[in-house]
Amino acid sequence: MAEKPFYEVSDYTGYLREGAHITVQRDMRYLGENADFKPFLNVPIADLEQQLKDSKAAEKKVYDDLQTMAKAWDEHGARTLLLERAIEYLKTPIVEHTGNEWKQREDGTWEISNLVYKMTFRILKSADVWKLTWELQYTAPGLSQAKYRSYCDQGLKKRIEYEGSKKYKTLAGAQKYIQSKFDQYADCFEALSPPVPTEAKDLFCVNGQVLQGYSIMRAPPKKEKLTVSDLLDCLDETDVEPLPSAEPVIPSKGKVHTEPPAQAPLEQAAAPPLSEQKQETPAAKPSSAAKRKSQRKETLTMVR
Repeated sequence: MAEKPFYEVSDYTGYLREGAHITVQRDMRYLGENADFKPFLNVPIADLEQQLKDSKAAEKKVYDDLQTMAKAWDEHGARTLLLERAIEYLKTPIVEHTGNEWKQREDGTWEISNLVYKMTFRILKSADVWKLTWELQYTAPGLSQAKYRSYCDQGLKKRIEYEGSKKYKTLAGAQKYIQSKFDQYADCFEALSPPVPTEAKDLFCVNGQVLQGYSIMRAPPKKEKLTVSDLLDCLDETDVEPLPSAEPVIPSKGKVHTEPPAQAPLEQAAAPPLSEQKQETPAAKPSSAAKRKSQRKETLTMVR
C-alpha cells in the first residue's frame, strides 16, 4: 500500500486570458498526520538546517525559471492584444445616414443625417394642439463598440440638444420653430463628414484610434494673457511723448502767471427749428383680425 503524501496541492493552478492576464499559482498544504520524521531523528540540527537552506535555494531557482518563462509570454500576449483591438476597429460598421437629405421614417419622424450629426423631429396632433419633439445628436459609432458601460456613466453622451412635446396652437407654428432650429445647425449638414469637435473625439474612436473617414477639428491656438507690465516693457523712451508745458502769460502789470492753455469750446450740432422738423405720422397698426389673416398665410414648407 502506497504511503499517503504529507502535503497536497490545491486544484487551482493558474489562469490564462489571452492578451490580458496570466497567473501561475501553486498552493501547498501540510498534512501532519501523514508526515514521517524518523529519517531526521539522528541527524544533527546543523545538517538539517543546511539541507533546509539548500532546498530553499533550489526552490528559488525554479521560481526564477518560471519568471523567465512568464516574461516570454509578454511578447506573445501583447501581439494577441494588438490584433484583437485592430480587428475590433476594422469591424466597426459605418453608420447609416441620409446623405444630408431630409427623409421620413415609417413612424412619421423626419431625419437628416451624415457621418457625424443626426437631426430628427416629429410633429403630432393631440386634441387641439400640435406637439413637436426634436433632437440633435452625434452619430457616435464608437459607442456601439463599447463593451462595458453603466447607466451611471457620466461620460460624454451622444445627445447635443433635445426638446420634447413642445405645444403649438397651429401646425405652422411648430414648423416655423423647427425650421429656425435647423437654420441654427445648418452648418452641420453641409458636408458628408464634417470635422468632429475636439470634445466629441472619443465618440468617434475605437480602441483609442479615430475611425477611418473622420477628421478632428483643430483647436484654436491659446492666446497668452498680457499684463500691463508686459506692455510697458515693450516701450522705449521714443514711444512716450512728454506732456506739453504751460506757456507763461504776462499780464499788463508785469507779473508772470502760469496757466494751462484754454480749451476751445466743443461745437454742438445745431438742431433745426421745430418749424423745419418733419413730423412723421406713425404707421397704423394692423387690426387683430388682419394680423390673424396674415399669419394664416405664412406657411413653413416642410423639407422633403
